Amino acid sequence: PQPARHAPVLPLACLRAAAGAPIRPLGRLKFLAHAPMSLGNSHQGRALDPMRRESRSAGMTLLEVAVATVIIGILLAVGFSNLRGWQENERATAAVRQLADLYRFAQLEAVRTGRVHLVFLNVNGTGDVLGNPLEDNNGDWVPALVLDDGTPGSAGQNCEIDAGEPTSVLPRTDGLAWGVTNAGTNKAPGDATAIAVSSSSTFATPAGAAATWVAFMPDGRPLGFDAACSMGQLGSGNGAAYVTNGERDYAVVLNPLGGVRVHVWDRQAGAWQG
Repeated sequence: PQPARHAPVLPLACLRAAAGAPIRPLGRLKFLAHAPMSLGNSHQGRALDPMRRESRSAGMTLLEVAVATVIIGILLAVGFSNLRGWQENERATAAVRQLADLYRFAQLEAVRTGRVHLVFLNVNGTGDVLGNPLEDNNGDWVPALVLDDGTPGSAGQNCEIDAGEPTSVLPRTDGLAWGVTNAGTNKAPGDATAIAVSSSSTFATPAGAAATWVAFMPDGRPLGFDAACSMGQLGSGNGAAYVTNGERDYAVVLNPLGGVRVHVWDRQAGAWQG
């Protein structure tokens, strides 16, 4: 007997064609999705190469770390230097403003109490009219001192620091000194005296000699005076105190009517500002 023959297996597409259904081609993307793993392995290996290169480039060599460290160190050093300079200038500015406030305080106290108030500057070790040192309660020298010298014409009103007389002082500021560094001989606006800037204090006696002091009368007028405590006329109290921290120059100017103004030397403009 002849062996039974199986009916040929026709593709599904042929059956659909026989039934009149449209033939739909198989999607190629679907076929590629089931590609053998042997092909996928080779492609996968090549696909990992960029990742490996990225991993190598993402790291830093020892040389790169050293260069970055040096650069950071330089930036920190420059930043620290700038910060320290800024702090020194701010400290100097605050001290100069305190000196200006000391003049204002002396004027206000003279008006309030009706007593003569003197401001002494410790320029190169100078003191009162007799050379008595300007010191605080601890015996330490101070750059400036306000003395309540008593009522005008009284026995104790002698322009000297007597025992028991009230004083107020300006505390010392490290790095700040009398004089100028960059301003040269240029006087600050409002300083109309004949005393040179190099004297650091341009206040004068009634005779026109350099002085390191000025008096405030009970009416608020600033007057110049001499070692004999003889007061000058209205307008004789004009003058300025010049101080520097080596980087910036400052001028505290007292006008003839008692107004106080602080000026800073602008090196770029070559002039006083303020």
